Amino acid sequence: MLNDFITQLQITEEELQDELRQNATITTHKKGDFIIKYDQYIKVLKIVLKGKVRVYQKNENREILIYYLGDMETCTLSLSACFEDCKSTVNAIAEENCTILNIPVRFVQDWNFKYKSWNTFTTNTFRESYNYLINQYSILAFQPLKDRLFDYLVSEASNLTVNKSHQQLAKELGTTREVISRLLKTLEKNNKLHLGQKEIQILDKS
Repeated sequence: MLNDFITQLQITEEELQDELRQNATITTHKKGDFIIKYDQYIKVLKIVLKGKVRVYQKNENREILIYYLGDMETCTLSLSACFEDCKSTVNAIAEENCTILNIPVRFVQDWNFKYKSWNTFTTNTFRESYNYLINQYSILAFQPLKDRLFDYLVSEASNLTVNKSHQQLAKELGTTREVISRLLKTLEKNNKLHLGQKEIQILDKS
């Protein structure tokens, strides 16, 4: 899997390839495992080689989804912490079984100056995350919660089915279960979805 990472990121410097093989480790994590914990110092940069990781912030009993990480992606907030020796401001949890590449932070900054391909990786990570967060801010500011909820359900659906509780949806969208339940009933009344036993069926994606 490390070779796949090297190939996909187009890491051509043999010295960096050797450093990765010598200093990076690969770990596996089960669904529900914490990958990053809030308020802990970032000692290792974690890159998802395979799987899906949810990055979020928590305020009392509410969770605010920041973004998801997929194959060959890393958390921008953790990457920035590698340059400052500071604590994590987010939690990251495995949404499914994951394989993670772990790189000690002491190498991250040095590689950024030594190797063009690594600098490209970190620069692209910051740029793509910035663009995504700006887009999410616009959605939060201007899109009604009902529409955000439906778009989120469509994005999370597998075969037009979502297996998430009302409480879980409320946490991930930063609202209350009562609000989510009310909006889901409205969407059902509008024939956009069907509420079943512990599942939501998407009827109309438009």
